[in-house]
Amino acid sequence: MTEALSTDGLTVSYDTPQGLVPALRGVSFTLYRDEILGLVGESGSGKSTLAMAIMRLLDPDRTQVKGEVMVGSRPLYDLSKGDLRHLWWEEIAMVFQSSMNALNPVLSVGEHFTDTFLAHRPAMKIAEIRQKTISLLEQVQLSAQVIRSYPHELSGGMKQRVVIALALALDPKVLIMDEPTTALDVVVQHSILTEVAAIQRERHLAVLFISHDFSLVSGLAHRIAVMYAGELVEITEKSLATNSSNPHHPYTEGLIQATPQITGGRVRIQGIPGEPADMSHLAPGCAFWERCTKRLDKCKMLPVPEKHTHTFIRCHLMDLSSSQSHSQSKEELAHGQ
Repeated sequence: MTEALSTDGLTVSYDTPQGLVPALRGVSFTLYRDEILGLVGESGSGKSTLAMAIMRLLDPDRTQVKGEVMVGSRPLYDLSKGDLRHLWWEEIAMVFQSSMNALNPVLSVGEHFTDTFLAHRPAMKIAEIRQKTISLLEQVQLSAQVIRSYPHELSGGMKQRVVIALALALDPKVLIMDEPTTALDVVVQHSILTEVAAIQRERHLAVLFISHDFSLVSGLAHRIAVMYAGELVEITEKSLATNSSNPHHPYTEGLIQATPQITGGRVRIQGIPGEPADMSHLAPGCAFWERCTKRLDKCKMLPVPEKHTHTFIRCHLMDLSSSQSHSQSKEELAHGQ
């Protein structure tokens, strides 16, 4: 598999009146070409901060960033501003949260695309830009007539499609999508997700799809990464994501149980008790320990070792289970001998 994007020990802290407050803590993962990696977690878990840090869009005067971000083989934080400008949208692009409000109200859809192309490829002819724009709009199921429309003339779903088409305009290899279907009704949401999956396959894109909706992500992504209190606590395969018989981090289990379930004609939702961790007063051990119904004595004080593999569960309980299984296997082998 070809690595399209990777982070190694990515840590972000915000400068506040109370001092530096962590938002990301040692995040390491790899996103491959031809893959959709879903990123889920509650509000405030650090998902959008991760996206902004990957794009190198955080204000350096208000944040402290450590660690490494690689786009392909290029270290993002070692690039000059000029090189970074060429990397944006041509190698890596982003559909921002609340991006329906990102369109300039005084520019037509066509003018948005013209500005984008001329800023990066000034040699392009107007006729070529128009042809390319129409092709991009058709890819997201919009007619060529939309090119003359202004944002206020478009529905929410149409504006979202325009923003996705803009992100694809310069043929990036990596696409980050931060809550791209927020505030859309379920019918439009399903349509856009279907289009995202089709475009990803057609272009062989590497997509980081961010959402707070576990069920939505589990239906789209190939792997699912779960974030809590600025850390990745699990990365699991899609096929294992919603199967309760498979082991998961207790927080992941909580997200799965919080997904509406229809049983006996009734909708059942089981929330996660407690409140998200206070990032300014984190315990030295697992940040989820206060809310966890399966916590061990060591969870509060003993940090969980970092993991950076294709799939993993970062939890003392899972390490204990592995140790017990290993011991049991040794006993069975000895008994067999």
